[in-house]
Amino acid sequence: MHNTNRPPIAVLMATYNGALYLKEQIDSILNQSLQPTIIIVSDDGSEDGTHAILEKYAAEGKITFIQNNIRHGVVGNFVHLITQVPEGYYFALSDQDDIWHPNKLEECFNALQKIEHQDQPCMVYSDLCLMDAQKNTINWSFRNELGHHKYKHCLETLLFGNFVLGCTTLSNYALKNYIIDMPIHPSFNHDAWMALVSYTFGQSYSIEKALVDYRQHSSNVTIRTHRKKTAINRYINHVKQLFTKNDFLEDRFTIVDLFYRHYQNKMAPQKRIQFENFLGLKNKSYLAKKIAFETVFYKQWTNRFS
Repeated sequence: MHNTNRPPIAVLMATYNGALYLKEQIDSILNQSLQPTIIIVSDDGSEDGTHAILEKYAAEGKITFIQNNIRHGVVGNFVHLITQVPEGYYFALSDQDDIWHPNKLEECFNALQKIEHQDQPCMVYSDLCLMDAQKNTINWSFRNELGHHKYKHCLETLLFGNFVLGCTTLSNYALKNYIIDMPIHPSFNHDAWMALVSYTFGQSYSIEKALVDYRQHSSNVTIRTHRKKTAINRYINHVKQLFTKNDFLEDRFTIVDLFYRHYQNKMAPQKRIQFENFLGLKNKSYLAKKIAFETVFYKQWTNRFS
């Protein structure tokens, strides 16, 4: 369990009023088949029993506990945590209320070794199992719940919608510097920026199976409740949007534009063209955007099975 030759891995957990499920999640990290080197927990001013739980683990030498003097918010707290990653370490992000499968870090690290280039930002990510507060399975695959399993994961599809969840990721140290200066914006999370970094400048790999049990409850902040729509409901919704100002890509334009302006001079020409083609849709009609959306995902759906 405590192999001195294990790779240096930092697990980064952001907490806020998470006492109800916190112990179970920390224990699932401590019981990994590949033990993390350090577990850093940053609390964002909890007002329940979270602080006492973390102090106990810290006193036992099992975690490093940081108490924020000001409230960062969930994205700011994770970015703050990433700044704490020691040089040369891999890092995995953790929510406060999930349960990691015992082989989560081991499988992620084995996959990351196959794609890693030391000078490139590299990241692997997995599916997760969606469960309710009582740990009853809602869907064995969160990708299945959202339809993310139907198409190829690549930069082209990522521009239209993020499919990477931070709590499933393991990243190398080269990705750190792309994250610590990311803009904090209410329309996107840190994992969306991380995904753009790895798909634009480095290597990414998707592990098809679930390695995390995600607990869906009323206090979740990283994933909102999603409901499947029937075909007729989707059609009605699309027709309504043809005659409204509702822009289903608004949040994506925000993050992609910020990312492009920040890194355009560093992008390979082919990647820059993909960003520019997507951003060129910004002032198009809803119908034009929808056609582009459907065209890209149909193409990458066929590529997935080719």
